[in-house]
Amino acid sequence: MNQGEFAALFAALLWTFSSMLWGKINLPAFTLNACKNCIGCVLIVGHLIVSSLIFGGGEFTTSLSSWGWLGASGLIGIVVGDTLSFRSLQILGPRRALIVACFSPLFATVLGYLFLEERIGPVVFSGILLTMAGVIAVVSDRRADVESPGLMPGNFGAGIACGVTGAVCQAVGGLFSKQGMQDCGALEATMIRLLIAGIATVAFLMVRKKDRASLSKLFQWTYLQFLLPATAMGTWLGIWFSQKAYKFGDLAVAQTLLSTCPLFAIPVVWFFYGHKASRFAIAGTTVALFGIWLTVSAGSK
Repeated sequence: MNQGEFAALFAALLWTFSSMLWGKINLPAFTLNACKNCIGCVLIVGHLIVSSLIFGGGEFTTSLSSWGWLGASGLIGIVVGDTLSFRSLQILGPRRALIVACFSPLFATVLGYLFLEERIGPVVFSGILLTMAGVIAVVSDRRADVESPGLMPGNFGAGIACGVTGAVCQAVGGLFSKQGMQDCGALEATMIRLLIAGIATVAFLMVRKKDRASLSKLFQWTYLQFLLPATAMGTWLGIWFSQKAYKFGDLAVAQTLLSTCPLFAIPVVWFFYGHKASRFAIAGTTVALFGIWLTVSAGSK
């Protein structure tokens, strides 16, 4: 397993924990996204400063072209994609919200083939399909119904639509990220994406008067107790490790491994909520793990 594949799986683990926390925050999806982008910007800038002081290399020479690609990635993947994912999470719950996110690898495979000239062999493609099939089985477990947060309820069809569109945005954001990291590292790319996303989301909230007041809730402990750890895990570290996955691996393989959150969700949901997965979901996990093994082992050759 190379560092890109390891980074993707670790990011998926972090996103699993953060998903449990996002669902506890009673804020509109876009406001929630704006809050986590602002906090994430502060964390990643601090990370960059500390890293520069310890390891040197404080001068950044990222080209305008890379800024453009990464900025577009932030707008599509973080501003639009994350907002839709949050809305899907609020309606469907942590596991059900990921049922459509597992289709992101297929979108990524097509995009990588069309724009990056990535050629996915039959074994890797089989691994991607098996992983997706296993993930679908996991999130299709009927016991996931009780995990819906119920804070911002909505139509089930709308939750599915948000998840599908969010999955497309994540795949496009991954493509643009990979294009934009030709002359910069994953940490710098994370900072650029979050900076652009943070500016865009806050600017939009400032224009919408009715949403402006919701930003004040950012400083209430009721929200901060969930928002801070969720942002640290999901936004700061999660996006940083996902950038490493895009930089050091094929887009389709990286997106497949990043979509394995439901597999980690089974033990996490059991630990926090006491919800045991069905035998069908456990069988799906086994299939998905075999698919991951195929994808990683064949993709590393």
